[in-house]
Amino acid sequence: MIPFEIPNPLEMKRALCIQPHPDDNEFGAGATIAKLAFEGVDVHYLTVTDGGSGSNDKSLPTQKLIEIRKKEQEEASSILGVNKLHWLDFPDGHIYDSEELRRELVRVIRTVRPDIIFTVDPWLDYETHLDHIVTGKVVSFAARISGNARFYPEQLEADLKEHRVQAMAYYTTKNPNTFMNADSFWEKKLKAIAAHKSQFSGDYLMFITNYLSYKATESAKQIEDDSQYAESFKILPLMFLHSNVDAIDM
Repeated sequence: MIPFEIPNPLEMKRALCIQPHPDDNEFGAGATIAKLAFEGVDVHYLTVTDGGSGSNDKSLPTQKLIEIRKKEQEEASSILGVNKLHWLDFPDGHIYDSEELRRELVRVIRTVRPDIIFTVDPWLDYETHLDHIVTGKVVSFAARISGNARFYPEQLEADLKEHRVQAMAYYTTKNPNTFMNADSFWEKKLKAIAAHKSQFSGDYLMFITNYLSYKATESAKQIEDDSQYAESFKILPLMFLHSNVDAIDM
């Protein structure tokens, strides 16, 4: 296996965090997002779905739920210091690897022009939510082709330019190669998660808080300092996301 240097998110100028639903970024990378923003990285959010399936309350109209979840995401993002929010508003629970999704993701990447993209790990064992699987895979594809002028040239005619992303950072991953000290930002992460009141409250919020805190203390053991909490990521340069049998071990 050829040795390579794992890209450092703190050395990037701009990050685009692409999530399937409102709350996924906070869940998987909230402390790191707050840390990046604090360190001066220009952090953008892109939410792929409208969040309209995120409730079992039949009395709550779907459009009202969508509005609630957008407001919750705005509050959570503000807590973490996110600079700008972008929305695609695909139907929650009904996204597919479509030409429309690919085109829209490439458009946002070319608009924001991030150095690094954070998103869910679509190769997580036993992941059953298709929104997560589709988002992670199509985002990875879009990141690869956003620098190729032959893909969606009509976007380039509309004053956009092709853009080459330096690295992908996958959160909620079983194969991490990077552990970010989260001590100074852990409470912000938990506060941002709690802002999603339609999703997390009462005993469930307590369970999520305890579970994430436990996992973060386990990840902190991988850092050679006195860290109490850490978030874990699989970070790869784009060259390792095609025909590379060693990528899983990197």
